[in-house]
Amino acid sequence: MWFRTTESDLSYVDSAPQRIANVVTIEATPERVFDLFATGERQNEWFQDFVACRWTSLPPHGVGTTREIQLKTLTVKERFLAWDRGRRLTFSIDGITLPIVKQMLEDLRFEPLDGGRRTRLVWHVFYTPALVMMPVHGAARAVFSSMFRRSAEGIQRFAERNP
Repeated sequence: MWFRTTESDLSYVDSAPQRIANVVTIEATPERVFDLFATGERQNEWFQDFVACRWTSLPPHGVGTTREIQLKTLTVKERFLAWDRGRRLTFSIDGITLPIVKQMLEDLRFEPLDGGRRTRLVWHVFYTPALVMMPVHGAARAVFSSMFRRSAEGIQRFAERNP
């Protein structure tokens, strides 16, 4: 069963009441790290609890593209708001199978280091918890913060092993 969320635009990064941030340095180019996220390449090896990625828009993919990401506990509908290869990838969560958020957006920045041979990945998750989650928001936030942190560390290891 799908629960609609409030669709986000890029301005939500300035108004979201909650934010989870992860920063990792990756021994790979910004373009390579971007491509791993954008294509979902072997995502089961680096994103915790990943099950499947289903594109719901035809190629070529870019701003406006949609896909569904299935995790072990829930599935989300993503709509891309920014698609700037090697620089920024941003998507709104427009639907979710567990009513845990009212609104959510993920914003990934790929900053070149050492002349572009390495990447500083800045991965922000912006969200508004659903009212039903408020009593357990602290615990839920800890679980999802850990999932995103381990996933950032996972893409770091994967990209370095698979240049």
